[in-house]
Amino acid sequence: MTPDAFITAFVARLAPVDRALQLAWWDSNTENNPEAIERLQTLSEQRMALFTDPAEWQKVQHWYATREQLTDPDLRRQIELLYLDFAANQRTPEQIAHVAHLESSLEATYAAFRGTLVGKPQSDNELLDVLLHSRDSATVQAAWEASKQIGPQVQPDLLELVRLRNTIAQEHGYPDYYVQQLFLQEIDPGVLTTLLDEVDQVTAGPFAAAKADLDRQLAQRFGIAPAELRPWHYGDPFFQSAPPSEGNESDTPYAEQDVVALGIESFAAQGFDVGDIIESSDLFERPGKNQHAFCTQIDRQVNDVRVLCNLRPTARWMDTMLHELGHAVYDKYIPSDLPYLLRAVAHINTTEAIAMLMGRQALNGRWLTTVRKLDLEAANQLELGAKTEQRLGMLIFARWVLVMAHFERELYANPDRRDLNTLWWDLVERFQLLHRPDGRDQPDWAAKIHLAVAPVYYHNYLLGELTASQLEHYIEREVIGNAVVANPAVGPFLREKLFALGARYPWNEALERVTGERLTARHFVEQFVA
Repeated sequence: MTPDAFITAFVARLAPVDRALQLAWWDSNTENNPEAIERLQTLSEQRMALFTDPAEWQKVQHWYATREQLTDPDLRRQIELLYLDFAANQRTPEQIAHVAHLESSLEATYAAFRGTLVGKPQSDNELLDVLLHSRDSATVQAAWEASKQIGPQVQPDLLELVRLRNTIAQEHGYPDYYVQQLFLQEIDPGVLTTLLDEVDQVTAGPFAAAKADLDRQLAQRFGIAPAELRPWHYGDPFFQSAPPSEGNESDTPYAEQDVVALGIESFAAQGFDVGDIIESSDLFERPGKNQHAFCTQIDRQVNDVRVLCNLRPTARWMDTMLHELGHAVYDKYIPSDLPYLLRAVAHINTTEAIAMLMGRQALNGRWLTTVRKLDLEAANQLELGAKTEQRLGMLIFARWVLVMAHFERELYANPDRRDLNTLWWDLVERFQLLHRPDGRDQPDWAAKIHLAVAPVYYHNYLLGELTASQLEHYIEREVIGNAVVANPAVGPFLREKLFALGARYPWNEALERVTGERLTARHFVEQFVA
């Protein structure tokens, strides 16, 4: 059988399972009932099993080893992607069932979790409201601790899953699952380490100075000394975003506004139609529903793209709405005539870049006047404060990603080490300059859902921010000569130059084809650090 004939036959089996699996995943996050969770586990096992036939794996390995002999570049790239998918799923039937069970049950636990505060279950949004707006240290401490109550619940299964992932990776010649995943994501560990170290070095000083100023503000707000500040004083369960400053009015433009309508108008102003995406999405909070936000492509053959949010009329959720719709338009506008295996985003960090590029606009002056329809004076006033907070927010987020990336690498290097809780707070103190809670020894790291359901992923958020700045710089300087915000030239450029590539090229090569250079931190530094 020729490689192209094999791919055609294999995709005929893969595509319907992909669609059914994505539907089950959607249902498990929107309904969280036992039937949906069981269906998700069954279909996860079915998909993994598609890649475990020894004879087919042998063929794919041979074609991969001799791929340079293939004259069709699209066929060669499909073989590369197929090889990566097969390599990721080389598991025994028992391992497949075990992984699927742990992943689906953990995801269901996170989705259903509501922290208990003052004897009452509270949603993430409700706990965040307390962290953002209370000025009482005891109150925010209680809310912060409530957000971490899921840690001990999921820790045993999460560590079991980490060990199982490691065992499977090691059976196929990798030191651990973390190293394997970087290979499967086509990320050179050396390149990643260099980028993370560079971001650490260039942000350390500016972050320390900005945080010292923030500490003075927070100490005044809570009526305590800066040395008494603890993680619960920073307005976010993980200090991954900036707390609002005194007199902050960033939520004002969205009070009593329809953030969905604003999202539709924002993308229309850039030449994107998201009406069909909105129609099939689930955008508002309710009991039992996943409290986070994501975008998923249910069926790449018919462009069934959906977004899940828990919207409120705030700047945070306006940013999130634009962010998730950024993912969605990338999925939607990949050309339908590309082969199935190439009808996907170039990389995780590339779709994150588009999402971040769109989310950044929520407090941009041009956006506030063009989309939100504020008068120029009000928009300029909001933007002035927003730029300072956005810079602080980027510094905070960059340092937070360093915590996650370093912790996850160490977690997979030795999941049996007894000091994981201590390691977590060592990294938090090193990169985020937070004081660990006195005498606390809880698996607070396990409260972060990504460790269970999106493993070895978090570095892609930072790579996405770097890519977004690189794309924004190139588009504004070299293509349209103007701001990307509400600019009708942006949509056609992205569709024709980036989205049209699908997954034809490895991510760094795709970025070089679009912007003329491989990924660098330089543009991010110029935009948010210098």
